[in-house]
Amino acid sequence: RGWQRHTAGKIVDFDYILLGGGLQNGLIALALRHAQPTATIALIEQAPQLGGNHTWCFHRSDVPADALPWLQPLIGHSWPGYDVHFAEWSRRLALPYCAVTSPQFAQVVTAALHAGPGALLLEATVTAVQGNAVALADGRTLHGRLIVDARGVRPEAWHGRAGWQKFLGLELELTAPHGLTQPILMDARVPQDDGFRFLYVLPFGPRRLLVEDTRFSDSPALDVPAARAQVHAYAARAGWRIAAELRQETGVLPMPWRAAPPELPERGLVAGMRGGWFHPATGYSLAVAARLAQTLATVPLETALATVIPALQRRHARQARFGHALNWALFHLAAPQQRNTMIERLYRRPEPIIRDFFALDLHPLDAARIVLGRPPRGMRWWPRTLRLEAMP
Repeated sequence: RGWQRHTAGKIVDFDYILLGGGLQNGLIALALRHAQPTATIALIEQAPQLGGNHTWCFHRSDVPADALPWLQPLIGHSWPGYDVHFAEWSRRLALPYCAVTSPQFAQVVTAALHAGPGALLLEATVTAVQGNAVALADGRTLHGRLIVDARGVRPEAWHGRAGWQKFLGLELELTAPHGLTQPILMDARVPQDDGFRFLYVLPFGPRRLLVEDTRFSDSPALDVPAARAQVHAYAARAGWRIAAELRQETGVLPMPWRAAPPELPERGLVAGMRGGWFHPATGYSLAVAARLAQTLATVPLETALATVIPALQRRHARQARFGHALNWALFHLAAPQQRNTMIERLYRRPEPIIRDFFALDLHPLDAARIVLGRPPRGMRWWPRTLRLEAMP
């Protein structure tokens, strides 16, 4: 195969070198194979397989329509909408929702990489990146016209700049059908401890569920045994008897109120969550990653670096600023046990505003409609500055 021809020597050349085998670079690889089937791509991942142990979800309306042809094979589950539950009210939203799982992601991306020229290097360690060269621990040096570094979140970059979304999810096999027809995106009818807390439920089959205990917290510390106990308690309250635990996943994601200092490679692009390409107020990353992948794959490489990607970065930064402002209010103005009132406010808005909020495509007037009006419970306007403050 063509990809084997580029791995025989000590120094090999590629059009694109992708550092990290997670969501962002997997999507870039798929988009490139779709738009540029003869491009040479090297994807380097230190783990034995791509994608790790994750479930990525997105609203179908979040992603560009022209990205769906190459994104569709990743979608393992989809639903016509979802429910949200708060202490005093619930709502069903008709916003189509999709899920991608790590095993399917690994299978589809691996097949796409092997279908064209390049190299998939698993269990490979990058020791240095300089200019357009990547040095590996086994002595090889790879040269690329473009290097994309998407090697995951660096928690130290967010110190003093972010709160945290942390979660533990259990994929469960039940003894009887659960009866859910679509996801529960947020069930906040639970004690509000360690920040805003809710349960997130995805029905993967008649007797199979992914149930996550999630918190918007001041601390990144995740108490795994306590979170597991909470998932089991939630299942018991719902009347679901667990036959088996199929899988466990955890995550700690930044919810920044300020952008992290940018990494400035000599030649290349810092992408994925490492580069701030995610929704700061929700942690969702697939739609933003797909937008970047589609853009990168459909313009000439030199044009992408010189003008198109910088323009996309500026657009993303403008939209992200509103998410940063919401996070600042959430973590600075509301007491931890009162953060749920600010989230409730969003979900009372019309569906088009909620849709555009998740897509990072908010018009300024719609952003104003999210924040203006009567202050959330537990907060008040400070008359001298017209700023919100937490009530004593």
